[in-house]
Amino acid sequence: MKKLLITTLTLMSVLPITLLGDDDIVREIDLKSIDVRTRSIVEVPEASISHEVLRVSFSSSGIYSVTVSDSLGSPVYISSLPADGMEYSYDLSGIGEGTFTLTLEGPSGEYEGVFCIQ
Repeated sequence: MKKLLITTLTLMSVLPITLLGDDDIVREIDLKSIDVRTRSIVEVPEASISHEVLRVSFSSSGIYSVTVSDSLGSPVYISSLPADGMEYSYDLSGIGEGTFTLTLEGPSGEYEGVFCIQ
């Protein structure tokens, strides 16, 4: 009886979290500079993923290429980012689930970060 009670309480505590899902969770993507082309201090772009929507902002100036590659390194999404401090959203619903690498490349260098879509 004691095991049944503990199992029931454990399931009851986990069930609401499972039913809610993670649609509202915003995960930050830690972008690192790979190839910085300037010797001055450069701001790093900010990126986050919420479900299948990628959000990127960068206060630098210029046009940056946005590439999302799968775990094998094959590009699955390519777009551009007009770096102007605004936040831009990219719908990644067509790329499926897994671990992906976000690469931003432009006038001030190349930045890379890893994220997952479940």
